[in-house]
Amino acid sequence: MNQKKFICTYFDSSFLPRGLALYYSIKRYHKEFDFFVLTFDKQTHEYLSKLNEDNIKLISIEEYESYFQTSISKFEDKKQYYFTATPNICLYLIENYSQIDVLLYLDADVYLFNSLDPLYYEFGDSSIAFCPHRVHPVLKFFVKHYGKYNIGVNLFRNSESGLNCLKDWKNDCDNWYPNKPGYPLKFFSDQIFLDSWENKYNGVKIIENIGINVCYWNAVNYTFKKVGEGFFVNNKPLIIYHFSSLRKESDNTWNAYSIYGLVSVKNTLLEIYIKYINQIESFGLSNKRWEKINHRESIQKRFSHFILKLFINEKIVIR
Repeated sequence: MNQKKFICTYFDSSFLPRGLALYYSIKRYHKEFDFFVLTFDKQTHEYLSKLNEDNIKLISIEEYESYFQTSISKFEDKKQYYFTATPNICLYLIENYSQIDVLLYLDADVYLFNSLDPLYYEFGDSSIAFCPHRVHPVLKFFVKHYGKYNIGVNLFRNSESGLNCLKDWKNDCDNWYPNKPGYPLKFFSDQIFLDSWENKYNGVKIIENIGINVCYWNAVNYTFKKVGEGFFVNNKPLIIYHFSSLRKESDNTWNAYSIYGLVSVKNTLLEIYIKYINQIESFGLSNKRWEKINHRESIQKRFSHFILKLFINEKIVIR
C-alpha cells in the first residue's frame, strides 16, 4: 500500500519532544506522507520551521483561531481548549486541502513501531474509524469517565458521512457547558462523544487490530515479546503504542502510571518504554510535566491504589 498518507496532530512546546518522536517514527516506515501540525505556541512553530522537513506542514495558532473564531480565553482551562481542537483540525484540513481523501489523526504521544499499512487496509472503504479502549473486564467498572473508545487514533474520509461526523463532533464540543443536561460527565471530554458514532453514521469501522493503540489501560491483556528489532503483541506486530500519562519525575526516573491499567512495566514492555523515552530525550528539549485531568477519588479507591503499588512496578529508571 504505497498511496500518500495525510496525518495530523497538534501540540505545544511541552509536547514538542513527543511530537518530534511521532514524526520521525512515521518517517522511519513511510516516505509518501504529509504531517500536518497545529502548533499551539510560537516556540513550537519556530522550532519545526527550522527543521526544513518537507513532510511537515504547519498550521499556526493565529491561522487556526482566525478560521474558527476561537481563543483560549473562551475556555476554563487549557485542556478544554486543546480538546476542542481535535475535531477542528481534522475539519479544517479536509475543508481546505482537496487532495486529502483520508485523514489520519494521531495524538502527539503515540509512537510507531511498524508500518501504518495494516491500519489503512483495515479501514478499507470506511468513512470513520476509531479504537476501543480494550480494557480488561475488571477495569470496566473504573473507566466510565473515559467512554468506550479512545481518541488517540482516528481516520476520517472526505465523504458525506466523514464530514457530517466531524461537523457534529465540533458542534458537540463547542456547545458543551458544565452540568449540561444529558451529558454524562462532570468535566469536558471530546472523547465521550465517540460512544454514539457507531449507531449514528454510515461507514463506521471499529479498529480490531490489537497492535494499534496499545496503552497501559489495555496492556494487561497482552503478552509482549521482541523478535529481532520488532515488538509483538500476542504474536501480532506492535504498530502504535500510546504513551499516555507517561511523566518524567526526575533526571532519570519516569512514571508510566500503569497502576491504573493493572499492568507492571517490566521485561519487553519496559524495553518498549525505554526505547521511547530515549527517543524523546534525544532531542535535548524539556520533558517537563503538564496538566492532568484529576477526578475526585474515594477513600476506597485511594487505598486500593496504595495496595496495588506494592505489586505493580510503574517506575522506569534510565541508566
